[in-house]
Amino acid sequence: MSILAHARQAGLHSVSRTVGLGTARPWLPAGETLRARLFRRGLEPGTGVAWIDESGTVDAQVRLTYAVSLTGQATSVATLALRFENPDGSVGDLLLRAPSRDRRAAPAVRRGGRDTLLTTPTPYVVAGVAGGMLSLGARQCGTETFELSCVAGDGEWRGFADLRISPRPHGGLPLRVDPGAHALPGLESSIPAPRAG
Repeated sequence: MSILAHARQAGLHSVSRTVGLGTARPWLPAGETLRARLFRRGLEPGTGVAWIDESGTVDAQVRLTYAVSLTGQATSVATLALRFENPDGSVGDLLLRAPSRDRRAAPAVRRGGRDTLLTTPTPYVVAGVAGGMLSLGARQCGTETFELSCVAGDGEWRGFADLRISPRPHGGLPLRVDPGAHALPGLESSIPAPRAG
């Protein structure tokens, strides 16, 4: 295990990959369109959505935004915007956000960004799953890695894919995702999903 991994495991969430111990800076740049690849493991039993149930590899574009903790010592991903390239040449967009906090509630100090599950703002309509609704989520599990998961109705979250992000910019225009206009294969939003961009 590396020195940085030991420090993070000990609770020093302000470890910077580039400098060592010190003020935290996100390793992946915010606001830039980055390259990524999704490694789908699939699910058994399935959800009825081939994009989730079947294994495969998909190229993607990613844009991140960050939030700073109350201590100022750690940063956490607040929004993960993704665009996947489908085999037929079309694209599918996914927008995942950190849960919003009630402004009237007392602020809570978070331990770090990896404790936060980013989720879709609205569930998807999927016939055949519990409650007919399926939500997608992502949790950061490494400096450049997120695990994608799904939940049907009030069930348990189940991981189905790993997203690996490259710090290299994608180039071209900034990524602006629209999950309503560019739905993922087999997923239909229950209500109009917000855009990111």
